Amino acid sequence: MNTRVSFASSSGSFGEFLEDLAALGVAQVSDGGRSYGLLKARTNDRWWVIPTSGGRVSAAAMAMFQPMSFPASLMKAGVTLAARLGVPSGWSSGRLRLATLPELPGKHPAGLAHCAYFTGTAGPHRKTAIQLMAENGGILGYAKVSRRALVKPHLAREAKMLARIDRLALSTVDVPTVLAFDSGSAVRPSVLVTDSRKTIATKSGVRLGQAHFHFLCELAARTRRTGATSVIEHIRSLSRDIRLPAAWVGRMLSSAAIVSRFAESLPVSMAHGDFTPWNCIMLESRLYVFDWEYAAEDLPLGYDLVHYLLAIRHDDDPVAVISRLNQQVAALFSDLDLETVRTCILASLLFHAAFYLQRQLDYAGNTDGWTDGDRRGRLVDACLRQWEAAGC
Repeated sequence: MNTRVSFASSSGSFGEFLEDLAALGVAQVSDGGRSYGLLKARTNDRWWVIPTSGGRVSAAAMAMFQPMSFPASLMKAGVTLAARLGVPSGWSSGRLRLATLPELPGKHPAGLAHCAYFTGTAGPHRKTAIQLMAENGGILGYAKVSRRALVKPHLAREAKMLARIDRLALSTVDVPTVLAFDSGSAVRPSVLVTDSRKTIATKSGVRLGQAHFHFLCELAARTRRTGATSVIEHIRSLSRDIRLPAAWVGRMLSSAAIVSRFAESLPVSMAHGDFTPWNCIMLESRLYVFDWEYAAEDLPLGYDLVHYLLAIRHDDDPVAVISRLNQQVAALFSDLDLETVRTCILASLLFHAAFYLQRQLDYAGNTDGWTDGDRRGRLVDACLRQWEAAGC
């Protein structure tokens, strides 16, 4: 298939992506410019836009695609080889020609010669991602672009949190450096530009290792304090939203009643907020962690570990999942008693649910689009039953 995609005919996340590029001075052309092939995800509305010039540039563009399964890894290997050979047939679901490279804020990374693009996944926080590359395909950095009022504050938060991590000078992790940030305006997109240590060969991995644990422990140790009142206030505020389903209102109020008893003494710390296999890679013996847009200073201790474990496991039995979370959080933070561990896990599940429920309400006015809602609700219910069984 060799379909040309146009501004007029495109919709969904791809149409928004084209509009993002237009806001950066990138025009679609019928002739000349630079040619790209379109790799479409099989399960949702998202696209990778890969240069078809061939060689290392085209192969390196596939670094934006991080497979989490063996079939996806095989597919990536095949597409990478075809792209390197300059063969768009067999993997590209369309073709696109762009006149030039995007106009980014600040000074461009030295040697910038090529870009690859990711449209972002359709949904409340969709944003365009741009991989910045040298003439030989070396990855120089990334840019995130959004015109959405719902997303712009998260790009500002990421810029702030990366600067905060830099000041902490953690010994267990590397993070991107902010090269430029433009908060945008009503008519101009927000743009965050960072460097990167990714290469064509780096890849994400699913298994939690010692490097992950060392990072989580150091980040917690350097930023730990007590007091989770802000989490409780947010939960109670959300529970009063008349658009929230009755089942979640009940969960929020019951859980908040439990956590509030320990709110002032509950340990909290800075957390990445979206700690998953696809947001970190191993570089020799050190962890490299990126995508800090959901980071916060006062999340319950263990939040990142809980988030990671739930991202890689989808067990059907919520009781078994909660039991395993209790064991793993207690093992990582051995100074916590069982009651505090259980409270931190319940508070973590609550905060995660509140974030996604609020995001969906702000975006669509209802919570129907949160596909993981039922599973997360069962986990909160299992936590509440655990507290009831303990006589609390």
